[in-house]
Amino acid sequence: MHKHSWTLLLGMFVVSACSGTHYYTARSTGSALLEVTDPSNPSLVSGPGSNLAQYLQTYHDSLDRSMNQVLVQSAKYLKKGGVESELGDLLTDLFREQAQKRYGATIDLAHMNNGGIRSELPAGNLTLRNVYEIMPFDNDLVVLTISGETMRQFIEYLSARQDPQSGLKLVLDKDTKKPLEISVNGQPFDPQKTYRILVSDYVATGGDSAFFLKNSLKSEPLNYLMRDAIRDYFVSKGQQHQILNPQLDGRTTLR
Repeated sequence: MHKHSWTLLLGMFVVSACSGTHYYTARSTGSALLEVTDPSNPSLVSGPGSNLAQYLQTYHDSLDRSMNQVLVQSAKYLKKGGVESELGDLLTDLFREQAQKRYGATIDLAHMNNGGIRSELPAGNLTLRNVYEIMPFDNDLVVLTISGETMRQFIEYLSARQDPQSGLKLVLDKDTKKPLEISVNGQPFDPQKTYRILVSDYVATGGDSAFFLKNSLKSEPLNYLMRDAIRDYFVSKGQQHQILNPQLDGRTTLR
């Protein structure tokens, strides 16, 4: 078929297509602001907004009851930061304990980046609100199987950052923060072995400059939120009438 014939057919198609086209005109719609200044106290709101305030009140009360539910008690205020902290020890220990129950095998090291701990824990009653304050993000726990070389990199990484950890006994150079002595679960670190580590899904995919973890031999998401692990642990201890009272154990020291 000649070039001009193709052009003619294309023109006829366009005309035909356009003849069946429907055009719509946008219309403006009315809108109004409803004042809901205090959903927790509908009596302070008048007009149409009062109905919305009363509707929201039910959810506000239900959420408040859940958030203020006492899960467990803490013997003291728990702070984060430093070479080792009671809060960091508590969180990494409970992550490792809760994860091993779900995973069904030993996890050599649990890690938590300091920046991911968004609050500290008060003395006295700990509620679900405290759990959300300390861990507001929907981060999952992930088990990574890594080579000895990647484990060495990871140990140097968390040592330099002074991140909380569970499973290691570390002696660091006080000036350089480089590891001088390393043991894993009471055994000398062996660069020829493979290890299982527990991290957040954020760190597992290279977040927080842990890009070398992309070289892991296996990645196994537990589909278990870190926040849920904290809640479950607190609930369990509360039901057993145990009071949280973590102690520094010298798992990371400077020399």
